[in-house]
Amino acid sequence: MSHTAASGEPEDEYTASPANRQSGEEASLEIASQLEEDIVFGRLHPRERLIEEEISSRFAAKRHVVRQALVELERLGLVDRVRNRGAVVRLYRAEEVEDINAVRELLESHAAFLIPLPMPETAIAELEAIQDRHSRAIQEEDRRGVFRSNIEFHQALFAHCGNAALIEAINSFAQKSHAYRSIFVNDKAYLQWAAGAHLAMIEAIRTQNRNELISLCRAHLAPAKNHYIEMFRSRFT
Repeated sequence: MSHTAASGEPEDEYTASPANRQSGEEASLEIASQLEEDIVFGRLHPRERLIEEEISSRFAAKRHVVRQALVELERLGLVDRVRNRGAVVRLYRAEEVEDINAVRELLESHAAFLIPLPMPETAIAELEAIQDRHSRAIQEEDRRGVFRSNIEFHQALFAHCGNAALIEAINSFAQKSHAYRSIFVNDKAYLQWAAGAHLAMIEAIRTQNRNELISLCRAHLAPAKNHYIEMFRSRFT
């Protein structure tokens, strides 16, 4: 697992050295965040080993900081610990992806049901501003911007449901899905569809159409799940 400027990616997208400027805990979380992006962007593949020495060298981090980052990735469901192999990028089985998606549908549909309507104009404006950044990142082919602004949009949307435990569960299961979202990272047509769905959610909120909002939230999850399962069955079964 070696990432250099020769890979064709912008060097500053993955060569930061957080260990040089942060506490051990902060550095481990930053390393975990950047490795998470490597998984989402397809730079790390399912079943690929995460070698502590290489990660330590890449981030100029001590081994215990790297180990803590790997523990965090395991907690998020992105990495497995395999005997005699160490940490590897998790490969979700089709059945596991179906289960994750089913739970996400239940959680996010219920959150959409709980969101108070009408929503304050300031809250709608916040969602619109986030979506503007998301759409701009798609047009500029800024993959990190697309990834982060998409997360920000959904977190801002479901934060309005008012149930802290539900919000935590939504975020947890959304993070698990990052392990199989990389299949669409370069699919501009899909990204534009997702942006259109976000705008439709905002319109449903503005018009106080709760049934439409719930339907949109549920449908939003299906494409990545279906495509991953199709890919999994063609490559691994």
